[in-house]
Amino acid sequence: MNNSAVSSSGSLTLSCIGGGRLGSTLCRLFAEQQTLDIAIGQLLNRHLESASHAVRFIGQGEAVATMNQLKPADLWLIATPDDKIETVSRALAETMLLRPGDMVFHCSGSLNSEVLSLPQDQSQSAAEKACLRASVHPIHSFADPAKSVSSFAGSSCAVEGEAAASDYVTRLFSAIGGNCFALRSDKKTLYHAATVMACNNLVALLASSKQMLAAADIAADQQDAILNPLIRQTVDNYLHHSDARAVLTGPISRGDSDTVAAHLRAIADSDQTQAASWQSVYAALGEVAVEIARQQAYASEDKLDNITQLLANSANTSD
Repeated sequence: MNNSAVSSSGSLTLSCIGGGRLGSTLCRLFAEQQTLDIAIGQLLNRHLESASHAVRFIGQGEAVATMNQLKPADLWLIATPDDKIETVSRALAETMLLRPGDMVFHCSGSLNSEVLSLPQDQSQSAAEKACLRASVHPIHSFADPAKSVSSFAGSSCAVEGEAAASDYVTRLFSAIGGNCFALRSDKKTLYHAATVMACNNLVALLASSKQMLAAADIAADQQDAILNPLIRQTVDNYLHHSDARAVLTGPISRGDSDTVAAHLRAIADSDQTQAASWQSVYAALGEVAVEIARQQAYASEDKLDNITQLLANSANTSD
């Protein structure tokens, strides 16, 4: 191929290594969209049976079980687990299937496109002769591919990589309903940590809250009755205002150091094995809340300084 695949207006073939839940969902979406002329080429999984299952779900493509069965393709999606992307990319480069102008991309949230290998006879300094690299992180849960096919539209997608590749994957993911935004390669891991804080760590925080209620002898059904309306209201308020200063309430917002001190003592006196973890989380998030409270200016600086010291002492005790 003399010209870049991503600048072509003709039909392009996309092959996928790692046709699991994410890979098979995206390939089906790519196959069904009407904006770009994309044909699914091959699906490579560790087991031929799973690759065949992915092909049936997608409705296109050829299942293969080994790297040496792969054929050239214009676009390559590596949808393996994060810890396998670099190894698989290197193996793909060593097959010499990658041609100038072909594009390779992955969907890891924490890794950028620089983990993708180029064939040994290509280099970044000769961009017009090299294959192109990008990464796209769709902020979407792919737990159920059938549901994801119908619900993916509207998902935010972080895009980074080489300019031509980034431009094309933006077109590709926009064609399946993604809301794409550009991300600096050197900021991707920090970006991913932020999404983990809002999703995975939020689940952990809510689980800790339930554990503390259980330690306070609150029955399981009553825990839900207490927390669920509070959680919904808080999240709704935050999504509506999108400004923590307009949403934060409670003892830190009021500068109520006595209540904060009582909370810390109660956690420390708990005989639960998770008490040290609760104390660390309470103190760390409390410090963030203090800074928001300073911006609210409802409480005096002296009161907030007292709370900061209480939280710092608690954190030192729990270390």
